[in-house]
Amino acid sequence: MKVFAISLTSLLATAVRGAEEGDTPTESIVHGKDCAPCPDTDGECVIKTMVNLHAGETGYYMFDGCEGVNPTLHLTMSRTYKFDQSDISNWYHLLGFAYEADGAHVPVDELEPGIAPGDSDCAETNTCPAPMYFMDGKYQGVFSNIEAIAPLAGDEDFGLDAVEPLFFHPLGDWQGYGDMATYLNFDKDFDKDFFYFCHIHAGMSGRVKLVDADGNKMSEEDTPELPYKYAQVGQFDLDCGTFNTTGFKLTTEESGPGDKCPGFFVCADEEVEKSGYATCVEAMNCHMIQSMTTYAAGTSELFCHQMIPHHQNAVNMAKALLKAHPDTLTCDTSGPVEEGSVQPWACDLIPVLYDIVNVQNSQIIDMRDALDQLGAEEYNNCDMRFGELTAPAAPAMRRRTEEGDVNYPYVSGADCEPCAGTEGECTVVMKVNHHAGELGYYMVDGCEGVNPTLHLTKDRVYKFDQTEKSNWYHLIGLAYFPDGAHEGVDELEPGIAPGDSTCAEDLTCPAPMYFMDGKYQGVFSNIESIAPLAGDEDFGLDAVEPLFFHPLGDWQGYGAMETYLKFDQDYDDDIFYFCHLHAGMTGRIKIKDAAGNMMSAENKPDIGYEYDIIDGHDGGCGTYGLNPFTLPNDQCPESFVCGPLDAGVQDFATCINSMDCSMLDGMTTNYGGDGITNPAWNDAILFIRQMIPHHQNAVNMAKALIKTGAVACGQTGPTEEGAAQSTACLLEPIALGIIVTQNKQIQVMKGVLEALGVTEMTSDCDFELSDAAASNSTSSASDVAVNSAKLVASFAAGAFAMF
Repeated sequence: MKVFAISLTSLLATAVRGAEEGDTPTESIVHGKDCAPCPDTDGECVIKTMVNLHAGETGYYMFDGCEGVNPTLHLTMSRTYKFDQSDISNWYHLLGFAYEADGAHVPVDELEPGIAPGDSDCAETNTCPAPMYFMDGKYQGVFSNIEAIAPLAGDEDFGLDAVEPLFFHPLGDWQGYGDMATYLNFDKDFDKDFFYFCHIHAGMSGRVKLVDADGNKMSEEDTPELPYKYAQVGQFDLDCGTFNTTGFKLTTEESGPGDKCPGFFVCADEEVEKSGYATCVEAMNCHMIQSMTTYAAGTSELFCHQMIPHHQNAVNMAKALLKAHPDTLTCDTSGPVEEGSVQPWACDLIPVLYDIVNVQNSQIIDMRDALDQLGAEEYNNCDMRFGELTAPAAPAMRRRTEEGDVNYPYVSGADCEPCAGTEGECTVVMKVNHHAGELGYYMVDGCEGVNPTLHLTKDRVYKFDQTEKSNWYHLIGLAYFPDGAHEGVDELEPGIAPGDSTCAEDLTCPAPMYFMDGKYQGVFSNIESIAPLAGDEDFGLDAVEPLFFHPLGDWQGYGAMETYLKFDQDYDDDIFYFCHLHAGMTGRIKIKDAAGNMMSAENKPDIGYEYDIIDGHDGGCGTYGLNPFTLPNDQCPESFVCGPLDAGVQDFATCINSMDCSMLDGMTTNYGGDGITNPAWNDAILFIRQMIPHHQNAVNMAKALIKTGAVACGQTGPTEEGAAQSTACLLEPIALGIIVTQNKQIQVMKGVLEALGVTEMTSDCDFELSDAAASNSTSSASDVAVNSAKLVASFAAGAFAMF
């Protein structure tokens, strides 16, 4: 077996991980080029709008007929322009217009009916120039200064509030809403320029110059000033489709990172040549590992200093795959996908790729804002130097298998009868404990532990209250077998009969009834006290389920989420509650008769899997799968978080060290070895085998942050664009979003691997420390052991946080 040696030394970072480090600008991407759409024509001008995600960190706009990205648009006064944003690249990139760059991000005045340009008095009548937002061909506002598309009207509502939230919704939902288009007619005299910008990502502004009917510019000068320069993309990044990785290409040349990174992250199978995409991935990983060796100034700062480069890596990895294989990564379906449906693997992977690029770039902006509030720089790095490396071997898998030495404190499956000793409707308050397993498990008020075995009485009405925010992304479902639609088994539906019942004939079989904000969303009812009795296929699921994928603030703003159940048929087996969004969270329900006798004494059907066990180091951190990766560890550097550490951040830093070690081990991956010769398939497999441990790291980091209590925020509902928020309220939605969305994406990616006929991890490339490095690493072992022991002791004593 071939091995290589690592020699690690901690030292102060000498350069910020910015675009200037090792980056050679290229002239291949043109910015700010003058462009007059629809030249030599009259009447309405349609401008097809797209986003080039590879032209910068968050991408830049492109307009059909214009050269390059973020061109300077020359628009004629009083002419109608229609910006067509139906292309998939516009998701998360709603176009806005403002009198200064970046609009509400700064904040500065946007083009609105009540904001006048120059000396105009149009604000008095709410008739100033403003964009008019359309969805699926229908205007979403009231204001109009374009009579051809809507009656002229002065009003504050120009459709933005209706359309903007939809750009945050899942890609399939966004596509399903129909074409997105924005009309603009600038009909007032104004002797300055204005700007187009992205309502979701700051830093994407482009200039608009007004011209009169004769083509004369209203302002010869470029004023106001664009307060930043457009990003320059190095040649290596241009080839990869990434941003800021040029100086991190693994090479023996002086232009490379030298011994600041391992000599590889991807080891190629002898029968498969390493692809260009794999070379790009190694540079991305080098940038990430360098940037995630950080000093710890505080808990929230450390989270952001770790997560920003972590997100940048994920974004680059997704961008590069999209660029490398545009012909393979295509999907001829659009709109939301039915739960449990089977589709081509590319159709499952494409939304994950776009979600990573757009959502994580947006979160990076919020984390930068949080650091700014904390008075911290974006990077706070220390370096780890890696010694000479040789070609690796691929030993047996060893990840996420070892257990700790503290007893499992989360009781699972405990018998529980909600509202015991009472009669009438029973309210069952549901929550999710995100720390109790990889995906988390349900908790029920009044019941012990997680995923209790619920004892429900036949013919009694139960209301499952999922209003508490931990239920976001965890809509409860009910099924006759574990995991419901995730496994393609029968759920409780009006047309699916339990046992020998004939209720399916008239669509009156027991089924959950889904309520939102106190209003029933279906037609079927077997509970006369809440809705007229009716047999029907619609029990509200199709209306409610998509909302659980929407952003946290939107979901909270929809009102209380409640699910009623009345099981009114004889049945001699158990039923199950499960999560409609995450497989593997099933709990058992035993049905009792009015006398309290079990309809089924046996626990059948079998759930089919064991619940996760959380113990040891994981228990102290609030994480999953990290017990084998406490430092020192022969697969990892001496530390990822550099000292000295304040007492308030030391425990969190110890957790960060182990999760980063787990990720580094998981992201040293073999390329090929599955008998597949298609390069696009091999690259997709590499992406997933890299991204699963990458996502697991992000989820663990978010869980650990929440457990510290540092980001507890009492805010509910959506936040107004540009509104001030506390650091905690900036970071808590990010942390919760990472946990629920990336855990879901992990399950989607595992499904893609299954569709491709390969396993999650066929092989793993391991590091081996040299004797000298091993000797150096053991010097800190006692300190690390003490820190881990403190965390374990805290956990064993029950000092863990839940929400």
